[in-house]
Amino acid sequence: PGLLAAKGRIYWRLLRTRSAEQALIAAAKSPAYAAEANYWLGRIYTFKGSQAENAFPGWHEEVSYRPRAAAALAAAGEPRPEWVASLEAGEAALKAADALLANLQATPDAPVAELRAAVDARLALRPDPLSYTLGANLLLARRAELAHVARLAAAGRVAGERLIRENESSYKLDGKVQASLDRNAAGFADIAGWAAFLQGDMKTAEARLAEAARLSRNVDAANQMHLAEFSRKKNDLETERDHYLAALGLAGVTPQQREQAKLALGEIQAKSGESPAEFEKWLAATLDRRREERRKALVSNMVGRKAPALVLTDLHGNKVDLQAEHGNVVLLNFFSAW
Repeated sequence: PGLLAAKGRIYWRLLRTRSAEQALIAAAKSPAYAAEANYWLGRIYTFKGSQAENAFPGWHEEVSYRPRAAAALAAAGEPRPEWVASLEAGEAALKAADALLANLQATPDAPVAELRAAVDARLALRPDPLSYTLGANLLLARRAELAHVARLAAAGRVAGERLIRENESSYKLDGKVQASLDRNAAGFADIAGWAAFLQGDMKTAEARLAEAARLSRNVDAANQMHLAEFSRKKNDLETERDHYLAALGLAGVTPQQREQAKLALGEIQAKSGESPAEFEKWLAATLDRRREERRKALVSNMVGRKAPALVLTDLHGNKVDLQAEHGNVVLLNFFSAW
């Protein structure tokens, strides 16, 4: 039981929530460790019930855990000072590591060795996918330690999938779990592809960047920018132009990416003799046309198709079977109160 309690604490520090809960529930069966196990279960349930909202992309609070948190903390009784100290020390270490990385991120001339050490130290505390992504991107921005970036991408992909699987209930919907798995895999495939590109490994770069595009369904701005640069390297101007236009049409494009894409497109169009004024007019018209094409494609995908079989719960707790409304005009209003 003592080993299970220790494992539960460690798993929780790593946000391996399901494994932590299982270990602590087993430890709580022992009178000698019941109080400690219930204390940590209470902390986990408090997080899941009241603090999980957007702690990671797609996570939501699960209100059913709130009474379980209260019950577990009541069963634990007065927390021992060492339990509280352990919790506070862990949180303080994470905050300090994140602050150091933020400071290094804002310091372009920070030594690469210092940067890598800070990334590795943060990952040792909690190897979550956001930390792997941040660390890899900090090194990519400096075009340094590219072989290590590839290793971070591989390890981050595994860590991200484990985090998602360990916290599936926080996503509320099965579809969000799969979408998060795809987004995680896409992000790290793009990092691996860009690191390979910067190392001159075009074969690996092409495979990984294409994988990222497929998994992200071509809606990741960074990936579209990388694919554009890859196409430029191959002197494929048409494909380069298409990827830059795709990036500019995405909501997630950053101001820096937008400026880079516009500059590159201006250079491409100038080769055909377009003036800057003509380019601006062409760009605005092209982006408008592509947006309208996407809108029509989305609408046409649904027009004339049968609505899926849905059994939903209304505001009064009654079940509503959509099939029973066949032949009637039905307005479905989906919303979230999480």
